[in-house]
Amino acid sequence: MEKLKLRRSSINDLLMGYLDKAEPKELYKAVRHLPSVGGKRLRPLVAMLACEAVGGKMEKALPFGVALELIHTFTLIHDDIMDEDEERRGIPSVHACFGNDTAINAGDLLFAKAFHVLTDLDVEPTILKKLTREIAAMTIQICEGQQMDISFEEMEAGENKLMEMIEKKTARTFQSSAKGGAMIGNGGDIEVKAFENYGRNMGMAFQLWDDCLDVIGGEKLGKPIGSDIRKGKKTLLVLHAMKNAGEKDKKVLKSILGNKRASEEDIKKAIKILNETGSINYVKEKAFDLASNAKKCLEKIDDSEAKNILIELADYAVERDK
Repeated sequence: MEKLKLRRSSINDLLMGYLDKAEPKELYKAVRHLPSVGGKRLRPLVAMLACEAVGGKMEKALPFGVALELIHTFTLIHDDIMDEDEERRGIPSVHACFGNDTAINAGDLLFAKAFHVLTDLDVEPTILKKLTREIAAMTIQICEGQQMDISFEEMEAGENKLMEMIEKKTARTFQSSAKGGAMIGNGGDIEVKAFENYGRNMGMAFQLWDDCLDVIGGEKLGKPIGSDIRKGKKTLLVLHAMKNAGEKDKKVLKSILGNKRASEEDIKKAIKILNETGSINYVKEKAFDLASNAKKCLEKIDDSEAKNILIELADYAVERDK
């Protein structure tokens, strides 16, 4: 991330520039609330690096990357409302500060703004059309993935369905970032496909590691440890534990999952079960495998600094502590 400071700075400048409007005051304060406190900016970074890796200039992919970040922020705002999360990135969530109505409106504005930003791309009309369809298709899949996530709270989900949900809800944004960046850099069909696969694998590794961090380092994510357990999220950790735990532990885990008033002691009990069933190690290994697959996807890409950073980003996805 240290190597990416300059690129992140250019992303932040353009992003906040697009959101620099005064009226209606409350709406634009809500719109800027999350972007103003930072964020990893991984999606625009991946787009810019993919563009560079196929011989393009990183600046050319910048508006596309910012459009992706705007859509990502829109999904975070709406997710927090649906999950009733009061905190995001270590600060109160948008709806906690501005109320549900303004938060929904702010999310909608960010979604619309993404397509506004997309029109500033300096690419051939045929490429712009493909990128617009890519972002629209990506957003549709995010919504499908979110609905799957919601339904899993009330029903049993198998591992394949759970992985499909992760692919749609999280990995698809990284997939579009890498694929779109390669397209903007005029990469060939083989290169574009390689980056598409890289983004999907890296995104899935990122989400599985996020699920692990919730039980081994949640506070560094800006939320309490065991937040997903209290919300009753059917993560792969929980799925694996419920399949492998004894009847007594299953009963304990079921009593804690979804209990928003679960004590710290309850959360510790649940995490102990996740450890003893090997569930945390199982999900970690799956994340490592996906990160490794992401790196293998870049073997067909010519060596460059941008390619090396993308390889490091795949490692970062499963090594970070927040």
